[in-house]
Amino acid sequence: MKEPTGINKMLTTLEKNELLQKATNESSEGITISSMSSEDRPLIYVNEGFQRMTGYLDEEVIGKNCRFLQGKNTDQEAVQQIRDAVSKGEPCIVELLNYKKDGTPFWNRLSITPIRDDHNEVTHYVGVQSDITVLNKAKYKLIEANNNLQIFQKRMLEELKQAKLTQQFLLPSALPISFKVRFASLFKPMDEVGGDLYDVIKLPNDIYGLLVADVTGHGIPAALLTFMSSTTFKNVADKLNSPSEIITLTNERLFQKMPGDAFVTMFYAQYDTTTGILTYVSAGHPEAYILRRGNKDAIALSTRGTIIGAFPKEEISFEEKEIQLELGDKLIIYTDAITDVIDNYDVSNKEEFSSFLNRNSKLDIDALFKCVYQYGLTCSRLESYPDDFTLLGMEVIDAV
Repeated sequence: MKEPTGINKMLTTLEKNELLQKATNESSEGITISSMSSEDRPLIYVNEGFQRMTGYLDEEVIGKNCRFLQGKNTDQEAVQQIRDAVSKGEPCIVELLNYKKDGTPFWNRLSITPIRDDHNEVTHYVGVQSDITVLNKAKYKLIEANNNLQIFQKRMLEELKQAKLTQQFLLPSALPISFKVRFASLFKPMDEVGGDLYDVIKLPNDIYGLLVADVTGHGIPAALLTFMSSTTFKNVADKLNSPSEIITLTNERLFQKMPGDAFVTMFYAQYDTTTGILTYVSAGHPEAYILRRGNKDAIALSTRGTIIGAFPKEEISFEEKEIQLELGDKLIIYTDAITDVIDNYDVSNKEEFSSFLNRNSKLDIDALFKCVYQYGLTCSRLESYPDDFTLLGMEVIDAV
């Protein structure tokens, strides 16, 4: 019979033992065998991987209990787990801090497995030891980073909450009351702090100023810019009469104070209740609308004017226009939350915003605002707006 060769060749017992010994020593893991039949359960074998890992030579540890790897900071609960497993003859895996011969600590993932004889008695324990120091350091760094992230997130949420309260503080708690005109507003802030701002200002000589502004961005930076823009505008509005002059000076004071590419859009109108004239300026803001009884189309209010805070006064001008209002006229000013959701979603049943306003112009202004809010959500199939939703307006209830 031909002797098997190559892969089919059967290994002798001696060859198997030599191969096993070589494989064990080449392993990067520390492998130990402890005798359970001898007093104090000493080591009877350690591989070269164990010697490289711990710095101990085999002649230094053979005959000793493996507890010499323990030190002052070794977790005694992990040690007790090992003792309990050995006393029950069970396998066990623990992670514990051990010490090398030179005193260097290292994290050891120790796996011990019992070896039983023909009578099911535990005669030996095989230990496999892995140095997981680097892995543990990475794990603890990850835990620390996660804890820091949670602290940061909690702080940010608190700061966003405070910023949101600041933003709410800038908005009017109540709108002025007049027997000639009725004001209305609808403001729905997004979950994150946004940059919308609106106000109705009572000016001398029965004139009212209506402002809607939108600062770029969200979060705390937008809230700070909103506060700065609101304060600047109100300081200017108290000193000047013309809407275009007010917007021009507001731009001058905000220019080079806006960080990065931030800017503000504004629509500002003044209504003189004694003359019925509405004077208005748009600074890069969506056009406003007048809804008039009997008109087929809504009247768009727009002027030439750029965004605020981005250009020096020498490069810009703000056009000012006026319109005579009539009994029943409704003025609608808004930020781009509503038009963005209408324009950005391809929905077959959507219509031009101005057409929608005109079709619902017979509603009283509060009901109209609620209808507008729901219309945008219906068009976009969203549950909430991805930006602050702001509507401000008035209805003429007593003609001049």
